[in-house]
Amino acid sequence: MALTASTVAPFGFQIKLLDSHIFSVHSGSCLLLAPNKHRQTIIKCSAKVTGFGQFGDPSKLKMQVVDFGEKLWQTFPEPVKEFPWKKAEDIMLQRLLFLGKEAFKWSLITLFAFSSLSDILLSISKNKELLIPLGLFIGCVVSDIFKETSKELFPSSSAKEGGLKMNLVVIGAFFVFVKVVAAFLAVGGRVLLSHVGNGGLLQVLWVWRKIQEERNSDMPSLVENPE
Repeated sequence: MALTASTVAPFGFQIKLLDSHIFSVHSGSCLLLAPNKHRQTIIKCSAKVTGFGQFGDPSKLKMQVVDFGEKLWQTFPEPVKEFPWKKAEDIMLQRLLFLGKEAFKWSLITLFAFSSLSDILLSISKNKELLIPLGLFIGCVVSDIFKETSKELFPSSSAKEGGLKMNLVVIGAFFVFVKVVAAFLAVGGRVLLSHVGNGGLLQVLWVWRKIQEERNSDMPSLVENPE
């Protein structure tokens, strides 16, 4: 049940003074007991809780908020009202998504660069330098085989740019898994598989960059010849 604008809250407590006077407060009244039993003084007390009545009806509160928003909007100048806020919001969201994708992409590339450098230093420290070009070559060949196989198995999706990029993402995830498995092997297998993973990822990045360059080169021609 909603409270009214002014509600009396009953309470009870006692106050004892130094001269043995006791104030007893019960349900909105204060009873004063003096040493003389024949003399009592009743003091009426009450506590009011205000400010709750205006929140009793949620619909009224909502209407007040909407009305306040409309009045506030009317105070804005006309250039502010005519500004395309919806379009600006869409552009801002697109820019934020683009920046997020770019930040994620470059963070992965940076991580891959440090990982490759670590694998090279490990190979040099273990006198396994010859495994570096061998692993890179195997990784590039296997990555290219996977790419061509995905085109044959999924010709419809591979013909589109989005489908080809998705295939590259799957191939890249496979070579990341190869690098993770290599971390649990002995030194020889670890060095070889690490560079196989690096070679596969390098091939994926190369093909991805080639796709981006082709798309960027096609954009001016599409602008000049929209048909």
